[in-house]
Amino acid sequence: MNLVVTLLGNEIPTLVVIFIVAGIVQIFINRILADLGVYNYVWHPGLFRTALFVCFFAIPSILIYN
Repeated sequence: MNLVVTLLGNEIPTLVVIFIVAGIVQIFINRILADLGVYNYVWHPGLFRTALFVCFFAIPSILIYN
């Protein structure tokens, strides 16, 4: 599998693309969870958000690089 993405003539690592996509997904999930009031029941919202981002970044990374 090619682990480099060519974007506008520039080669960038696939992890950069996954990182950006995970950040965008995190923004949308964060807004949904905030609207639902989930963060009222979470002990440490910042830690919870960080853990979600790590999951959104790590799962595709492991699937691609495995």
